[in-house]
Amino acid sequence: MITLANDDLTVTLSLFGAELQSVTSRDGRSWLWSGDPAFWPSRAPVLFPVIGKNPQDRVLIDGVRYPMEGHGFARSSTFDLVEQEAQGCVLRLTDSEETRRSFPFAFALELAFALDGPTVLTTASISNTGSAPMPFCFGFHPGFVWPLPDSVGRAHQIRLEDGLSPAFIRADANGLMLPELHPSPFHNGELALVHDLFATGALVFHEGAGKALWYGAVDRPGIRVAFADMPQLGLWTKPGAPFLCIEPWHGLPAPADRAEGLAERRGSMTLEPGRSISLAMSMTFGVPAE
Repeated sequence: MITLANDDLTVTLSLFGAELQSVTSRDGRSWLWSGDPAFWPSRAPVLFPVIGKNPQDRVLIDGVRYPMEGHGFARSSTFDLVEQEAQGCVLRLTDSEETRRSFPFAFALELAFALDGPTVLTTASISNTGSAPMPFCFGFHPGFVWPLPDSVGRAHQIRLEDGLSPAFIRADANGLMLPELHPSPFHNGELALVHDLFATGALVFHEGAGKALWYGAVDRPGIRVAFADMPQLGLWTKPGAPFLCIEPWHGLPAPADRAEGLAERRGSMTLEPGRSISLAMSMTFGVPAE
C-alpha cells in the first residue's frame, strides 16, 4: 500500500490495479467508496485497453478475436512503483506474455498521482512501444460514497459545469451498448440523483457531458471532478448501494447491434509506433457547488 499526504488529504493506493483505496480529509471525512464486497468490491479501477464488455468476452482487433475481461486487464494487474514522494507517485504497467494473449501490442501505461491542496490529480500516460499501430480505450472509474460525509439524509445531485443536458445510452443485459438514445435526465445541467435512475444499469453519456462536474448535496461540501481529456462519461451504482461511480472515459463498450473492431469504437484511440498520449482527471474534495 502506498500513502500520499499533504495538509488537506491523506490518500492510499495499491500497486494492484494502480487503484485508489482511500481519500480522507484532514478532519477525518472519508470520500472514496470502501470496496465493501456486499455491494461492489472495487474502489477506483483503471480501465485499459477496453471499456466495458465485449461479445463473448472477446475483443475484435484486426479481424481476430482475443479473450478480454470486462474493462480490460489493467485493473487486475500489478503495477511497478517507478517513483514516490510524499505527495505523489508514478506506477507503471508494461506488456507481458500474459497481456499479449488478449492484446497483441507492446505498450507502457503509467499512472501518476499527485496531491495539490484538496485535489488528487491522476494522469495516465499510454505509449506504443511496439512496431504496429495500437488501438485502445481508456477510462477512470472512481466510486464515491453516497451519501457524502455531512450529507446524510440530503438529496444529492450532479451539476455539469457547462450547464448542458446531454442524452444518454444504456447497455443490454450482457453489457453491450444499445443504439437507442434516451432523453437527458439533466435539467439545465443538473441531475437529481435517485436510485431508480440505475435500475437497469449505468447512464452512458457518449457526448455532451462537458469537461467538469460537481457531485454533492446542496449547501454541503461536495466533490468536483474535472476531465477535459475525456469525451465520454458514465454514471453508475447498484440500486440501493451506498456509492456512486463517476466515470470519465475515452471510448465506449462494444455495441450490441453489430460486430465492431476496437479501433472503430466511438472514442477509441490509435497510437502509431513510438507515440504517446496523456489523459488526466482531477478530483477536488470538500468544495461547495459553484
